[in-house]
Amino acid sequence: MEKVILFILLGSLLLIWLIYIHFKFYKKIKTLELEAYYDKLTGANRLSRFTNIVNGIMEECTDGNIAILNIKQFKFINEIFGREKADLLLKYVSEVIKAHITSQECYCRSTTDEFVIFLHGRNMEEIKARIRSIIEKISTDAMKEYRNYRVGLYCGVVSQNGSEEKYPTCEEMITHATFAMKKAKEMYQNEIWVYDLELHKKELLENYVESHMNKALDKSEFKILLQPKINLQTKKVEGAEALVRWILEDGTMLSPNDFIPVFERNGFCSELDMYILEWICKKIRNWIDQGIDPVPISINQSKLLFVEDDYVEKVCYIIEKYKIPYHLISLEILEGLALEDAESINSKILQLQEKGIQVSMDDFGSGYSSLNSLAKLNIDELKLDRAFLVTALDEKTRQFIIMKKIVEMARELGISTVAEGIETKEDEKLIAEIGCNYGQGFCYSKPISVPAFQELYLM
Repeated sequence: MEKVILFILLGSLLLIWLIYIHFKFYKKIKTLELEAYYDKLTGANRLSRFTNIVNGIMEECTDGNIAILNIKQFKFINEIFGREKADLLLKYVSEVIKAHITSQECYCRSTTDEFVIFLHGRNMEEIKARIRSIIEKISTDAMKEYRNYRVGLYCGVVSQNGSEEKYPTCEEMITHATFAMKKAKEMYQNEIWVYDLELHKKELLENYVESHMNKALDKSEFKILLQPKINLQTKKVEGAEALVRWILEDGTMLSPNDFIPVFERNGFCSELDMYILEWICKKIRNWIDQGIDPVPISINQSKLLFVEDDYVEKVCYIIEKYKIPYHLISLEILEGLALEDAESINSKILQLQEKGIQVSMDDFGSGYSSLNSLAKLNIDELKLDRAFLVTALDEKTRQFIIMKKIVEMARELGISTVAEGIETKEDEKLIAEIGCNYGQGFCYSKPISVPAFQELYLM
């Protein structure tokens, strides 16, 4: 009898232990499911669960819309107000979105500061109005205890019937909405941007650019043009700027506006700049070998390239490789570099100048227009953007005086000046009045092929 009781007791203990293990295992599975499907901080769906739900919904409907909402300067909020406040903001954004959608709609937190929302509706204006109400609520109330600090947001949205695919997936719509969101990000105020045919064309072009850029470099599809730089006193060509165009095998030409912004984002501009530098050095060597006297050629240099530790060594290696005089190369940088480590940038500029290479500040007047940048960087040449010239023509009393004083200051600092975008004789007269050294623009010549430049200006 005792053995039976002992057996029952051990069996009961084993059963209890198995139930406990099963409960712990079930609890662990549920915890893993929650972590896999739901964002731990906000309680929102994770992206994987969201896409599964939305793909299922879109099999049954044709009025779906995907909106991607992103918090502007979230990194700044995190750093200035602290992690705790940033987390509270994310929770509040989640709560607001949840309160503004129906039970047939859903949302998720896809990245640190980004939320994706699925909304029903065929009228895009009504969809935008709903999104604006979400944005306004968050902007107004999220951090009002900080002296009415308004949280900035931007949004890209695409409709199910507005997509080029007949039966778009959630993933495809998210890709398009992301592209629209990037466009909205360029706007200063809270903005909603709708994915449309024009954005689709731009998206296709950018995808083509990124997927073909390396192949294009190998196949020499990047063509170099030269635009002469005219001495305003002698009227002679005393230099040129190298400009790049992308010409496809079928003859289609892509302008720099089509590919340079993409290259600046993905870093390929550094490789292209060095390619152009070597191409120009090789051409100058060819001119010298033919007994042709070359003129100095200026080449644009991206910020990413200029701040590399071994940048000066790379430049000098290429110039020495083709055994050309250093003074025949001029490197153009943007004034935004003055906002970087000016001491380090000036160190590189000095090393280049010691070799005889000139350094020019390009597009002055188009962006920061800061006299401080002129003071910080020890450049040899200042190129005034056409935007400066246009304002001087339109508002002659003030802008003319400012432009003239900048040229005078540059002269006192030993910096030569080039006015870009000279298109008319009136432009030429103006820059001559203010004392510019050189002019460059369609008034003299558009950018032309290297053989044409050689024939017209060097022979």
